Amino acid sequence: MKSDIQDTRLISDFSVINDDLCRDAILGFCDSPLFHDDGNRYEENFYGRRLRPHVIKYLNFTKPLETGETCNYAAFAANRILFAMNEVDFLMLPSGDLKPKDFEDRYSNARISQAHLGMPYLEKYLFSFLDKEIVVSDNWSVKSVEEYFKGFAEQASKITSTPATEAILSSNQPSVSARDWLIQLAPDFLIESSPMARYASGNYGPISSSLFKIIIDELGYGEHDRKHSSLFEETLKSAELSSEPHKYWQYYLNGSLLLANYYNMITRNRRYFFRYIGAIYQAETGFIRTCALWRDALKSALPSLDVRYFDEHCHIDIDHSRMAFDSLVKVAIEAYGNYAAQEIVRGFEEARFVSEIAEKDFVAQVKWKDESTLNTTRYKQIWPAVQAAYKAGEVDIGPLDEPRNELSITHSHDGDELCHVSEGTMEFLNGFQHSTILKKDEGIIIQRNRLHGALIQSENCKYEIYSIKDVYRWL
Repeated sequence: MKSDIQDTRLISDFSVINDDLCRDAILGFCDSPLFHDDGNRYEENFYGRRLRPHVIKYLNFTKPLETGETCNYAAFAANRILFAMNEVDFLMLPSGDLKPKDFEDRYSNARISQAHLGMPYLEKYLFSFLDKEIVVSDNWSVKSVEEYFKGFAEQASKITSTPATEAILSSNQPSVSARDWLIQLAPDFLIESSPMARYASGNYGPISSSLFKIIIDELGYGEHDRKHSSLFEETLKSAELSSEPHKYWQYYLNGSLLLANYYNMITRNRRYFFRYIGAIYQAETGFIRTCALWRDALKSALPSLDVRYFDEHCHIDIDHSRMAFDSLVKVAIEAYGNYAAQEIVRGFEEARFVSEIAEKDFVAQVKWKDESTLNTTRYKQIWPAVQAAYKAGEVDIGPLDEPRNELSITHSHDGDELCHVSEGTMEFLNGFQHSTILKKDEGIIIQRNRLHGALIQSENCKYEIYSIKDVYRWL
């Protein structure tokens, strides 16, 4: 029969993601010198994205995350891998010397194949929780969506602060926190319009032309100096930060990567096009006010900051918001009905929800850095009890002995930990531009889900990590 095309195959149903195949693809992708750990504080290789691949083989990405698990280390690792995988779609070239070997590795057939097998798998793991978190009714229309979005726009225009701006201005080191926030914006802003530009191709009528108007605005109408990512590069330089993507990879927070990966997912997978329309409306509308608030807070902390990037968005996003509704949202619902309306509202809500996760993660990181002295004090308070509990077999320990300049790539733990130095000196990395020097018989409490690392400053350093689970049960 002409319809009998099946034969014996390794995979019979491509609608079901094969765990073993995807795991092999992920491990294969991560097995590159570009992604292996090294001793550099920042990324010295233009294509370097350190993924801690020696740990990844012990992680399980088969069961999708629940809402309360998005801050866990496995989620952080998955976000790092997924972001690096998404970059196979974007051409990145250094401003200086190009290393052909690294360039060919980054865009090799093997790396691209592995990425496109791994991306849907990791997206399912990371974002399935949104299906439960966001519940959308089935009775949306152009009128009801317009009323709902208009209410959001009015509310957004009246905000006087954001969690991020409050965290920056109230932190112990506003200038450091301001630079940290710029770094958290970098995963998106340094390649701004690149995910969006995936929709520059295709055949989908007037909507395509309207979306392209926004794309070319983002690209500066062909003038490189006016391109939004170019303006952001100048912002970074004025803050005495490198504009090389992604120099500060090790300090990208889990939430920042989750947000960037969400936008990559809804642009790479064309099935999510209508969700993207809702998400872009949410971003373009919300940015009108938040960009002004970010600008003012950042300028307060960094008086010499070049704020043209933020000024541009305060201006252009007024037009983009109007265009996004009149030429994208409204036209899509009129053409494709209830299905488009539901998906647009879902994308709007998902983008807002994930954005909130990212901002909360930053706020928690600023607080964690500000409390570094408190966490060394808490160590002193509970160290005798933890030591006694370990001797009684009640607490697990991870003993380490590392040489000078050994760097523990930034990571997080799912429970509170106690770090105790028994010999030598360690620079404990609390986060971007904030460290705590720990010497013999000193230590610190490591808060769950907080980004941290360690750099050895003596000939060797012996230290132990105690799994105390919850610091408050010891206080």
